[in-house]
Amino acid sequence: MRFILTLLLISCFTTGFSCYNEYYALDAKGNFHPIEMDKIRFNQFFDQKDIEKQLIQLERKLQKSTDFRLLSDYGLHLVQAGKVEEALILFGKLAELHPNEYSIIANLGTTYELSGQNEKALEYIKKGIQINPNSHKGSEWIHVKILEAKIALEKNPDYLEKNSVLNLNPQQKKSQKVFDQLYIQLQERFPFSPKEANPVMADLFVEMGDFYFDHISYEHAKAFYQIAKLYYKSARKDIDEKIERARTLRETYSGKEPGFAKDPHGTTIKVVGVPYQNYVHNPAGSDYKIDWSKIETDPETLLAYGGFTTEEMQEETIQNSPGEQKNENPVSEKESDNSMLWIGLTLAILIIAIFTYFRAKKK
Repeated sequence: MRFILTLLLISCFTTGFSCYNEYYALDAKGNFHPIEMDKIRFNQFFDQKDIEKQLIQLERKLQKSTDFRLLSDYGLHLVQAGKVEEALILFGKLAELHPNEYSIIANLGTTYELSGQNEKALEYIKKGIQINPNSHKGSEWIHVKILEAKIALEKNPDYLEKNSVLNLNPQQKKSQKVFDQLYIQLQERFPFSPKEANPVMADLFVEMGDFYFDHISYEHAKAFYQIAKLYYKSARKDIDEKIERARTLRETYSGKEPGFAKDPHGTTIKVVGVPYQNYVHNPAGSDYKIDWSKIETDPETLLAYGGFTTEEMQEETIQNSPGEQKNENPVSEKESDNSMLWIGLTLAILIIAIFTYFRAKKK
């Protein structure tokens, strides 16, 4: 018996105390739903120490290989480290040469967004969806909605007073799939969205809160509402009312037993509040300051690692200047020379074959 208990305790420790983080929550109608606290997490920042390590390793690889994927990964880490302008040059050049490579097109769209160019961002995110509609578990349609809302806010600052970012229909508001996809997008955007007024992020968290309130947990819904109000400084007048409704339900359902409720398996659990800080994390290494003296950030140097020469970059700039037709599938000079060589060899072989045929026939 002691051996079994020991194994159980070891299991709890090695799985991050998941034995204590899995429990049942109540929705607005008093129905129970399983919740795994460890799976609900929003990282405030990227691990800068790890980013520095990855950039150093990628530069070493780039010095030995011209694989464009290495340069794409390098650009992504630059974005996560805040070097948006440099990454924009890299992804822009890579997109010219690899216009159907999903990761490059999608990263270019995101980098445009981070640089404040939402129209260009929308163009490339839509193109990315055409290339790979299943990326991010099919959630990139939400990215499109976010960009459309940002563009609408640029034209009308009061846009969200009568609209929401997603403008979901009644069926979508009940869809677990939709809100699983929204959670993916929120997780990915959170490190790029600092703790400041952000009406778009606030609106998305309210949307998530409404779904949780009706279908999973009013306590967790309250935490999402608080992220919208306290973290993203939302000025929405209905948030306080939503938070108060959740607190009222806590009192209502704690009356089943004094301060407690029972899950479907008969286990007695306490109905308690969930502070929004439980969801917001500051990962290890996020406070680390990257030593940029050890990291290459010059776009021309990095593009040279990827096989681009200064002359080639200048030629492509001239060829793709406004008023001239842009080559969607650019071919390098070396590839062009190889093509001419193959054509010549093919013709030579054909001539020899014809000559041999007629000579044999004459005999």
